[in-house]
Amino acid sequence: MWSLELTEADREVAEASHAAYLDALPRYCTALDPIFQRARDASEFNFLMSLFAIRGMQDAGWDPYETTVRAIESVRAVYNDLEGDAARHLLLWIYGHIMEASEPYELLANLLDVSEGGRFHVARFSSPRGRGPLSPDTKIRKLEEKAKEVGIPDAVVPMKEAWDRELRNAIFHADYSLYGPEVRTIRPLRVYSHDEIMTLVNRALAYHEALSLLRRMHIESYREPVRIPADEEFTSNPREEAVVIVKEGYGAVGLKDGWSEEELRRGCIPYRLGRFSYTDMEMLNANPTLALLPPFE
Repeated sequence: MWSLELTEADREVAEASHAAYLDALPRYCTALDPIFQRARDASEFNFLMSLFAIRGMQDAGWDPYETTVRAIESVRAVYNDLEGDAARHLLLWIYGHIMEASEPYELLANLLDVSEGGRFHVARFSSPRGRGPLSPDTKIRKLEEKAKEVGIPDAVVPMKEAWDRELRNAIFHADYSLYGPEVRTIRPLRVYSHDEIMTLVNRALAYHEALSLLRRMHIESYREPVRIPADEEFTSNPREEAVVIVKEGYGAVGLKDGWSEEELRRGCIPYRLGRFSYTDMEMLNANPTLALLPPFE
């Protein structure tokens, strides 16, 4: 069970936070934590693949989830400096961005499947040919079914509590108006009180923060390269190991084969998975056994 323990420095921030956020954040961490731990226990290799979410040939700069985390952090800072309608419009945008972001749903779907012996898939929510992306509503329903199946039904509580389809549609189709403290939507006609809006937005923020916190916590838990069981797709030997590639001061950034220099000289086939900068790639290519990279500049 997660709980909030505030330092003196945190208290001023907490006092300015909405009650829904303070209530939801520890509950959402508690709901999501078992998914991460069970997936890590079931297959550390596929657990890390789920966190890295590598899709095809991608180098550094192709991680939409990292971009979303930075975006929400920076836009919240801008929001804190705004007043009046500008702040209220931006708050609605933050809500829409969090609930629409694809990668959190993909991450949770992969973790749920890995937790019961499945493997990382590059796309868990592929849309039917000729149709647009699946809606968050559809993804949440699918996640709810899977969470019940694997015995972690609380895993979808954060998304379900934060999700409001009508508000999301109104935001992205500009079908709303601000009137006094209210948000009024046109299709369908509905009036949201200031507290209703703040509750939904702060639940979305708590869901985003809980998920990104847990992901970051597990990535940072890798302080040095470690050997783990390799996935069967990358080896014909069930006892073969993989090595977690670590960035100093950051944590896990990739996976590679566990071959020694001698084994590589004998013809063992190497592999490497991760998003690496050009400089990192040069170092890894020069030394195929390297697994500890220097800090980000």
